[in-house]
Amino acid sequence: MKKLVLIALIAVLFVGCGKKEKGIVTIENKSSYPIEFEFAQNYESKIIALQPNNSIDCAWECYFHCIIKKPSTNILKKQETKEKIVFLNNDNLCSYTVKNGVCDLTMLDNSQSLLALPTNSPTDSITLNKGQSNIKTFRSLSVQNVIFNKNITIGTDQYLQFKRDGNLFYYEKTSGDYSIVIIKVEISGNNIIIFKINS
Repeated sequence: MKKLVLIALIAVLFVGCGKKEKGIVTIENKSSYPIEFEFAQNYESKIIALQPNNSIDCAWECYFHCIIKKPSTNILKKQETKEKIVFLNNDNLCSYTVKNGVCDLTMLDNSQSLLALPTNSPTDSITLNKGQSNIKTFRSLSVQNVIFNKNITIGTDQYLQFKRDGNLFYYEKTSGDYSIVIIKVEISGNNIIIFKINS
């Protein structure tokens, strides 16, 4: 009798060990952007598109991962529990004071999803007027993120960027007397300083 109970107990124990965890996770898009994500679970994955203010329930077994494909994760934030994943607009933007001592410049995003309008929407470019201005970005900047338009105007002269070396931008005059302007960019805390190092 004792052997029979022991065998039954061991059998129940082995059956319980093979139980797989599974469930349903709700994925909700509360952002302003259509999103495309990869839902991976149990050695399979699928791409799912989700419009703003929509949600979808996804069944999973053993584990799951939810990986954003579009748009950039810079403009989104994710809140996640085991039962629910919510995508929201990134409202934790960085603010910078730009001190531009050169000329009006156009800073390009170049598909980095970094630059933001004052309304916290992504933008392809921001005009940096000569003097002081303020800009917002979706994450902190480094000098490598700074990209200027290739053509600039200083006074009445037109210049074309022909080289970049780290935080130095080299521009040559496109007509008249040959001259080169080198623009240097420094980022210190929440300040971006732009100045010429030659004339």
